[in-house]
Amino acid sequence: MEGVTGMWSNRNGFSDARRLCTAAVLALILAATGCCGRPNSRGDAMPKRDINAVMEDHTSELMAIPGVAGVAIGALDDGTPCILVLVVKETDELDRKIPKTLEGHPVRIFESGEIKPMEGE
Repeated sequence: MEGVTGMWSNRNGFSDARRLCTAAVLALILAATGCCGRPNSRGDAMPKRDINAVMEDHTSELMAIPGVAGVAIGALDDGTPCILVLVVKETDELDRKIPKTLEGHPVRIFESGEIKPMEGE
């Protein structure tokens, strides 16, 4: 029935049912690969809260780890924001104690040395 248009076909020969089925399959694929609360390629949950709020809420516990000199917001090489943990000297023990992620945000260790206040003049 070439050239027939109606409820179940269109000019291109695709039926409404076929288009609906294709759309449903695409929606399922997008939902299955979406980022909302699902693990990313590293297996971490995607962040739900602002990185500044996460850093603020975890600063005390990070600063309680011996050898940690400070906590800041930094960026990965690709520009992704991260929580930066400044340490006097990076050690295997600190690598084990400091989490790799906090609430889905990456955490990176930076060896800063001891941080001292500047003396006034």
